[in-house]
Amino acid sequence: MARQLRYRAVLFDLDGTLVDSYAALADAVNFARRQHGLGDLATGTIREFIGEGLERLLERAFNGDVPPTATDAFETRYDEICCAQSRVLADVETTLAALSRDGVAMAVCTNKPTAFSRKILEFLNLAPFFRAIVGPDAAGARKPARQHVLRTLEATRCQPSEALFVGDMPIDVEAAHNSGIAAAVVATGSSTSSALKAAGADHYLDRLADLVEIVRNGASA
Repeated sequence: MARQLRYRAVLFDLDGTLVDSYAALADAVNFARRQHGLGDLATGTIREFIGEGLERLLERAFNGDVPPTATDAFETRYDEICCAQSRVLADVETTLAALSRDGVAMAVCTNKPTAFSRKILEFLNLAPFFRAIVGPDAAGARKPARQHVLRTLEATRCQPSEALFVGDMPIDVEAAHNSGIAAAVVATGSSTSSALKAAGADHYLDRLADLVEIVRNGASA
């Protein structure tokens, strides 16, 4: 008999939720800065710039004055290193496997460009778990816009009321609630626990593995 689920679909953010790629992003940002005569920024500083897409990342890294060739420099370097310098976060593989066994439809909704997201997930052997990997370029909008989230949700063939969005930043909560979807957060990325608890998520996860029981019965961790 099929398991009765509180949430039939789960949408995931990528960076900080499933994968730690902060080292690669910092490397590529600093490469682009050096190409334009600027010094390196600390990895911790760059980490705080991440979450709203490449355009916003570079705007922050270049203090609002992004040279026309900076994006190409970043993308060239990031393409070379994004796989080798990314790692799967704790509990991700076992959690995805458990949800898959339960018949949960899963997809990735990320502000990272789609091609890079797919490349990283394929390299880390996570891509087969997902029905879609949707960046802002594929959706025509970026989180927290509902268009991005609902475009991703389409791949699951579920309604917003049947779905849960899992992320590591307040922007993920905003994106989910803009779309009529419940939100769960886990402090494995760039946001603090206190910031996430203040964001108004429906579920707070102490660790990603807590997600399985929430999907099954809706109980908060």
